[in-house]
Amino acid sequence: MRALILSHLYADPSTRGKLRALAGSGVDLMAAFPGGSLGLDAGIRLTPVPVKGNLAEPEHLDWNARALRRILSDFRPDLVHIEEPPGTQAAAALAAAARRLRIPYVAFSAESLRRRRGLFEARRYRRTLAGATGVIGGSRQAADLLAAAAPAALRTMLPQFGVTPTQPVVRNDVRRGIRLGFMGRLVPERGGEMLLRAVAALMGAWTLTVAGTGPEQEVLESLAQRLGLASRIRWLGGIPRSELGPVWNEIDCLVVPSQDTPTWVDRFNPLLLEAMSRGIAPVVTRAGALPETVGSAGVVVDDQEDLVRSLQELLADPARVRLLGARARQRILEEFVDSAVALKTRAFWEQVLARGAQSSRGE
Repeated sequence: MRALILSHLYADPSTRGKLRALAGSGVDLMAAFPGGSLGLDAGIRLTPVPVKGNLAEPEHLDWNARALRRILSDFRPDLVHIEEPPGTQAAAALAAAARRLRIPYVAFSAESLRRRRGLFEARRYRRTLAGATGVIGGSRQAADLLAAAAPAALRTMLPQFGVTPTQPVVRNDVRRGIRLGFMGRLVPERGGEMLLRAVAALMGAWTLTVAGTGPEQEVLESLAQRLGLASRIRWLGGIPRSELGPVWNEIDCLVVPSQDTPTWVDRFNPLLLEAMSRGIAPVVTRAGALPETVGSAGVVVDDQEDLVRSLQELLADPARVRLLGARARQRILEEFVDSAVALKTRAFWEQVLARGAQSSRGE
């Protein structure tokens, strides 16, 4: 199988894990992105595309349409995979070139909320998706939005990138209580207030480590004081993700109490994925992509009362906490590492090619 994949993100070699796994599986793969130079990376053909605009604002880049057409004509892939948002100039230009050469293409989007688009962006969005043989959503909400715009296309849900699992944390079986963690920006939609009010109702030994900062920090610290929780909570402030290693060792359970709003959903949570890969039990709300991320390897709660009940049950059953942590790590290994994402991506590509073959035969 020959495939061309387009995304500005693959200019960074650290993002190419999925691509390397695809090339390792036998796919003759070419990656097109702005800047750089021709070359190879673990079997991936790298091809730069001239662009105009600020690379710091990739959604506004103007990709050279003639260069995209030339790449398609020269490489002649069996399939095109577009990971630029469907309404961008890059996606529309490559989709148009693929349609002209009768090459089936797949469009990816992580966008999880409907939004108003300008006239030209809306036109590009419609045309790109109207001709797609397959669409991939980075979350269930994203897949649903794509399906609404491309009802005839094959549809699936896949993460854009795989994760690299780390060594699981070591547990002390004789320790009592539960060590809870909260990581992320301290803003209302992240659910910090709900978490504080929930832990205030717990009976037993627990601690809470908060890694993150934001406009709601003073409000949350004041609330913790009023609820009498100050001695049980550590406020670490903002910590770079690369420096979180020691913090993970002090957490048994990561709580992600996000709350959907009309303008925001928790569509992808890298800290949750890292916690799961380390064998830390996840407890999440039924918001955004959180439930589909943890699956049956974690606890999904509906509201504050449900969160209190679930945390109390985990506090009373340390063995279950360890079991959930082990399941979470196994889920990462089976569903979210680069090789797993690549395997599912290739399987979807094969479905798309089969659909294209049927269409060409008039079936």
